[in-house]
Amino acid sequence: MPYTKYLPERMGSARLTPGGPFVAGSHQELTLTYTAGDFGIDDTGMLKISWRTTSDMSKPQFDQPQAANYTTVEASNDARLEVWFDRLNIRPYANTLLIRVGRGYLRAGDTLTVRFGDRRQGSPGYRLQTNVEAQVELKTAVDAFATYEFCELPVQPAFDLVAGPAVRWNRSCRHLPSSASRSGSRWSPKMSGAIPRQGPAKL
Repeated sequence: MPYTKYLPERMGSARLTPGGPFVAGSHQELTLTYTAGDFGIDDTGMLKISWRTTSDMSKPQFDQPQAANYTTVEASNDARLEVWFDRLNIRPYANTLLIRVGRGYLRAGDTLTVRFGDRRQGSPGYRLQTNVEAQVELKTAVDAFATYEFCELPVQPAFDLVAGPAVRWNRSCRHLPSSASRSGSRWSPKMSGAIPRQGPAKL
């Protein structure tokens, strides 16, 4: 998927709601709204949304509306869309949701609304990455002219992932050769692989 830097400021914009922060590993409904720029998107043009190859964020699914990770895409002008997920992007952003305008086109100001974890039909939401990280980008690029050359938007939608509240305390005691002992404690936050605090405990 070749990239171009042709007039990115005129290729449209993407907005993410809600903006976070979110608890790592939690289920959320994320709505990314792309607004077409001055050129719109031609018939068979595309939009792609990518995230890091190493992320364990869930893969979107499109045919089980009551299951987790159900994802929908709607065009404001009712253009027919083809939507799928694949690892079809340049590293380190291989995980990609691809949206092709299969029949019709978008004019300037038309929108594509992407709902990750669409809850309108009973889905619990979209399961986010399980480790804490700041500025998790949903890198968005558009092939406005249907030439299979994508231009990244100048401002990328992103959100922060934070640790949840503690759900379990762990205490350990270690015996040293000098017969002294050392103890410590740490807490495990909800739905996260991070351990943000650890240190000596007062016994």
